[in-house]
Amino acid sequence: MVGASKAKSARRTQHERSAESAKQLVAATIELIAEKGFERTTAAEIGERAGYSREMVRHRYGSKEQLLEWLLEHEQKTLLLRPPSGVGSGLDQALEQIQLTRQVAVDDPERLRAFLVLCFEAVGPIPTLGPWMRDWFDAYVRQLADVLRTGQADGSIRADLDPDSEAKDITYYSSGLCFSYVLHGDIEDFASSTDRLHARILEMWASRHPGAGSATA
Repeated sequence: MVGASKAKSARRTQHERSAESAKQLVAATIELIAEKGFERTTAAEIGERAGYSREMVRHRYGSKEQLLEWLLEHEQKTLLLRPPSGVGSGLDQALEQIQLTRQVAVDDPERLRAFLVLCFEAVGPIPTLGPWMRDWFDAYVRQLADVLRTGQADGSIRADLDPDSEAKDITYYSSGLCFSYVLHGDIEDFASSTDRLHARILEMWASRHPGAGSATA
């Protein structure tokens, strides 16, 4: 069995080997960022954690900073910000965006923690991350505000709400929950806090009009 496994591995194409090494390097980077932050992680540590040489990061990406750029654009950008599903009412889709953070926390806590640690490093040891994080944050708020407007148009969200202000306030509140999660690392508490936020938002945003669109509780 071992010989067959080695033979199968030897038959992999260069493209397959390259894809596998990239996958392992990204996974190692996420692990190390979640453990101790990007600033204190070296390129050599990433290569070794991935099971390759100390020079593998420089060989594949040029530097650990360039690896981080790739990671942000291809792995982290859509972690908590995905296009609306278009399913259900505007209120359904707004709650869907809020609940995505909970889903990621349960399904992939390490990746979420790595993203949040990078957020804090953007205002600390790695200020060059600031523009990317601000752009991401602003895009998150804009998308939520747009979905709230969709909900007002279909009658599922109260017409008297200011979508831009509501989207910003809820995002700030959610950021506080994320900060608490980074400090305490308690997934169950984070999930239950997100559930309470979900219920509170449903109460605050839902239209009282009897013909309003549906919303999942």
